Amino acid sequence: MPTNPPNRPKTRNKVEPLEDQLVAREAGKKTMTLQTKAVAIGGLMALLQIGTPVFAEGKKPLDSLRGALEPSGLSIEAEYTGEMITAHKGAADGKSYYLDNVNVMLTWDLEKAFGLSGTSFYMNVLGNSGDRPNDAIGTLEGVSNLEVADGRFKVYEFAFEKKFGDKGAVSFGYIDLNAHFYATDASGLLVGPPYGIGTELAATGSNGPAIFPSTALAVVGTINPTDESYLRLGVFGARAHNWGDPGSPNNFNEGALTIAEAGLTSKGLLAVGAWRYTDKAAAYKSSGPAGSIHPWGIYGLVEQPLMETDSGRAVTGFVRAGYSDGETSDFQGSVTAGILVDQIISGRPNSQFSLGVRRAYVSDLFKDTARLAGDDPLDAESGVEVALADQLGSAVTLQGSLHYAPNPGGIRAAEDAVVSSVRLSVAF
Repeated sequence: MPTNPPNRPKTRNKVEPLEDQLVAREAGKKTMTLQTKAVAIGGLMALLQIGTPVFAEGKKPLDSLRGALEPSGLSIEAEYTGEMITAHKGAADGKSYYLDNVNVMLTWDLEKAFGLSGTSFYMNVLGNSGDRPNDAIGTLEGVSNLEVADGRFKVYEFAFEKKFGDKGAVSFGYIDLNAHFYATDASGLLVGPPYGIGTELAATGSNGPAIFPSTALAVVGTINPTDESYLRLGVFGARAHNWGDPGSPNNFNEGALTIAEAGLTSKGLLAVGAWRYTDKAAAYKSSGPAGSIHPWGIYGLVEQPLMETDSGRAVTGFVRAGYSDGETSDFQGSVTAGILVDQIISGRPNSQFSLGVRRAYVSDLFKDTARLAGDDPLDAESGVEVALADQLGSAVTLQGSLHYAPNPGGIRAAEDAVVSSVRLSVAF
């Protein structure tokens, strides 16, 4: 499967401009009602109750359907993820929020079905609903990669892929950019959005780039010069929009987003990338108008195994950094770093622990806008996240995370935020 389900941390939420965030924080300081909590918790318990007999046997509810579809080359995966977020300190102190994600992925092996060598089709149907906790918590980068501005069901991905043996591949259709670019596996357990894709890229475009929760029509090509290297190129519609989203479906009416990444994979990952929009955008400089420029950016990725024991415990480290023009969005650049520990609990082979730190550097546009609103902005927003997860049975994963964000929103006077989350995923 060429992509990662969008409910996983590998995909970054889009970032709203500061003006929109200021309005949302005033309008969105609401907490989930007791009735909503009861429905959410009751729904999760019902899912577990229905699936328990099957899960206890090491099976999943859709295994019979998968067996029936397998001869035709079809496969199906479905997952429900629910998350309870509680603010323990900060602007949203004591409030709780619930949000969820439904993900159904269909893959069709066209070589098996029709003899088309190396060709496959995949479709990803996505549904999101729930609260918007960050409207009240007030961080710039978000605390959950499940949070969306407007919940709805949509066809998130719909694409064909052609593989040329081990020499490369090409994909065409509605594609998630973050499934192919600016991604590290070791940051995947962390639920904070910046551990998916750099904030300086996530904040671009009129509707964000082609990442969760909306993708765009695109073509992506990969060349593998050797078994341990790759060069990947992509052209995406600059305006993200899926079937099921409101508004014009034309992804290219604002030009295209071009992106390239080259990497070495002999020991972990060492990669560099660059991106640029074909259409110009209004540029800002505190010294005066700067006209318009093509938004652009560069980034680097490092992922390295640090330790592995005979018992199966392994530690992997990651560092990711990006830099952009700093004149067309609220962000100049970002840095994230951390570790992932597999089998953190002895005797629990699927248990994992992760620690991540983040820092997003804001632009002059952000700082001057904040000053106009009467705030005293900092040069950057930082944060720390720790996460612990384990698989229960064959298809249930339970994860807890804790976030600390000093001066959320990049505002000096903002009270530090402490937020916890509990996430339950059920695969069918």
